[in-house]
Amino acid sequence: MRITGLLAAAEHLKPARAADAYAGRESLSFVRLRVDTDAGVFGEGLTGRFLSAQVVALLNGEMAAAVTGQDPLAIEALRGMLAKRLNPRGATGPFVSALSALDLALWDIKGKALGLPVARLLGGARDSVPAYATAGMPAFTVAELVAACEAALADGFAGVKVLVGTGRPLAEDAARIRAVRGAIGDAPLMLDANCGFTVAEAKRLAAMVADCDIAFFEEPVRDNDIASLLDLRRATSIPLASGQMMQSMAWFRDVLAAGALDILQPNAAFCGGLTAMLRILAMAEAHGVPVTGAGGFEAASLPAMAGHAHGGMLEVHGAHAALRDRFAHHPPVEHGRIRVPETPGLGFGLRP
Repeated sequence: MRITGLLAAAEHLKPARAADAYAGRESLSFVRLRVDTDAGVFGEGLTGRFLSAQVVALLNGEMAAAVTGQDPLAIEALRGMLAKRLNPRGATGPFVSALSALDLALWDIKGKALGLPVARLLGGARDSVPAYATAGMPAFTVAELVAACEAALADGFAGVKVLVGTGRPLAEDAARIRAVRGAIGDAPLMLDANCGFTVAEAKRLAAMVADCDIAFFEEPVRDNDIASLLDLRRATSIPLASGQMMQSMAWFRDVLAAGALDILQPNAAFCGGLTAMLRILAMAEAHGVPVTGAGGFEAASLPAMAGHAHGGMLEVHGAHAALRDRFAHHPPVEHGRIRVPETPGLGFGLRP
């Protein structure tokens, strides 16, 4: 079996009310990829959401030229060849995003060729993973915020996440958090700042809500700076989580070695695909740090989180409803758990 071609395209979806004012124009942008073979087996991958035009150009241009005629099952060989040819200095950005989509598509082909779900190929540790809901969008009023979190828990999700650091005063963020905590009882409650705070601001907000039993505080500081994360971790008892859009294997190694996080959050759609995800899971396991998926694109990360014994929860993002509607097939969420599809491959398919 040989690769006969790659076809990538970017899509920019209109956000729903839940996603208004969230992460700007590109909050619902993604890149889709199809890899065809001479055996009639094709694979699909995706990535997002930054620099999508450059990612598409790379996939349809130099990457397509490099992998056409190659064996799609030789995933490690293809990754090594592409890194040497197109990324010899180890940069991240468009190359790793494009590699993420390609790696996913190659695993999809492998699963289809062997007649097995990719989660089984990666170890088959479980047939479903618990899901938490990012329900607390910044555009919501306090009443809408509370209602969305209550509805998510009623649907069986394992917890709810509220976005902070979107321009409101810290006291207002804290009040919104308290309103949700008061409404949901002792259900798990997470915060996500999307790298929106300075260390000082993150410390202040953490102190304001220290009695709210926060399950974790995600991407609390700018640039996911490891020294800043370590500084904050020493100042608060709230567990810290990060890594959803990080693309450097060295960052994951260094943040674990520094002891700067309580929870690691790789995402296969960004970090270099399932192949990279497995290596990150192994590093986290060796350091005794749990892994919880974040950043949306849960269908991409599900095979690793279900396949590897160290996998944990996955995020179902409220702002990604329009993205999920673009799937012809998507792993189902049942009673708060994302089930691994029985179909061979990754188990998702994108509409034309």
